[in-house]
Amino acid sequence: MKKKILLFLCFIVVFFIRLNMVTFKESVTVGKEVDVVGRVDAGKGKVDRIDGKYPRKNIYFLVDKVSDGEKRIVGTVSKIKVTKWGEYYSITVKKVESRINFMKSYLLSKIKKISENYSIDMENFLRATILGEGYLLDNSFKEKFKYTGTAHILVISGLHIGVIIAGLEFIFIKLRVRKQIREGTILAILSLYVLAVGATPSVIRAYLMGAVYLLSGIFYEKSDGKKSFFISFIISLLLYPNWIFSISFLMSYTAVFSIIFVYMKLPKITLFKNSFLNKVVDLAILSLTIQLCMMPIMIIFFKTVPMFAFISNVVVIPIASLFIILSFTAIFLSNFYLSFFISPILYYVYSFMIFLIDMIAKLPYLSFEI
Repeated sequence: MKKKILLFLCFIVVFFIRLNMVTFKESVTVGKEVDVVGRVDAGKGKVDRIDGKYPRKNIYFLVDKVSDGEKRIVGTVSKIKVTKWGEYYSITVKKVESRINFMKSYLLSKIKKISENYSIDMENFLRATILGEGYLLDNSFKEKFKYTGTAHILVISGLHIGVIIAGLEFIFIKLRVRKQIREGTILAILSLYVLAVGATPSVIRAYLMGAVYLLSGIFYEKSDGKKSFFISFIISLLLYPNWIFSISFLMSYTAVFSIIFVYMKLPKITLFKNSFLNKVVDLAILSLTIQLCMMPIMIIFFKTVPMFAFISNVVVIPIASLFIILSFTAIFLSNFYLSFFISPILYYVYSFMIFLIDMIAKLPYLSFEI
């Protein structure tokens, strides 16, 4: 017990040292030249780093004539607007630099290849679900996912990391690859994928938990969900201490907490003789558990009360999981010019999922705003 208390105190001390080292402390004034890193979406975006440091508070930037995507922008602050949501800097641009790395460029080229014979909407949806570029999607489209409680599909999360690990595990086991080599190779591939999609709270959380699981296999340790959760939480905050102020960080860890510490403690309910129906009930209970644990966050920060949105996940999550599996399979096969085997199936699954979202979005009382 004393060791745990000592370790906790050490973490607190290191965390606050890191917090004061990496946050952006200087006041910004009109006329000051700044070096901003962030994602541009229709001339606006949220600051990831400013002058090489991570902002403690929410800072947004407004720019003219800069294409969408990950950018580094050097310019002069021409106007500052302070709101209850954060500060907005209007920046007169002097220099723009693209932040797309080699891995993201590779995945982007593959996505364009497998979707070239289909609509631009499908390409944008692939970029949102595989690369985390949700800004490409129409606002009304994203609102449907938000209303139905399935917006987490549009961001890179544990679902994506889990699909990658499970899929690669299945392939390597079939190929009879030795456990340590198998887990090490999967960890390397997973690291390259995270390099492509970038460091966001949900990505890093899922990656670290996946990495702990894989490292357990490499060193023949028994994997433990609770241990993975706390290790991921601690490392995330030591790497990015400013995330303690991030709503997405809070939501990501609350969702996983609800699964490990609440859902896993619930007794298994068997209502039917049919195992498939029992799995549907189990998925509904899981979705409801996450929704109830997330409800305070939704009410406080988004003024939204989810009511029956958990039902949407029972229907949509299996389809979304299949879509993600097919997407990665098509990307892999495109290296051998064989993606045409999967692309038509991928398109039909995508169309069916959007059809379901459109139908479910018409139902009343899934959620409502305060």
